[in-house]
Amino acid sequence: MSENVAGHRIRAARNMLKPRLKQNDLVARMQLENVYISDKTLSLIELNKRYVTDIELVAFAKVLNVSTSWLLEETDNPKRI
Repeated sequence: MSENVAGHRIRAARNMLKPRLKQNDLVARMQLENVYISDKTLSLIELNKRYVTDIELVAFAKVLNVSTSWLLEETDNPKRI
């Protein structure tokens, strides 16, 4: 696989939250999970130009309140179990 499959799901999850979560707010919440990425890095992830590490994937799922399976396109149900 040549691209990051989670990027567009991360963007979708960010936009599903009410109120919508801005990129810089997501970066700040990731820091609370001890995962440090920049706004630029998040942008590259959402554009599928940078891979997501396993540690980042777990943190994204927690912060965005979705399952890692949904982020990886293994299910259509975003709910965390």
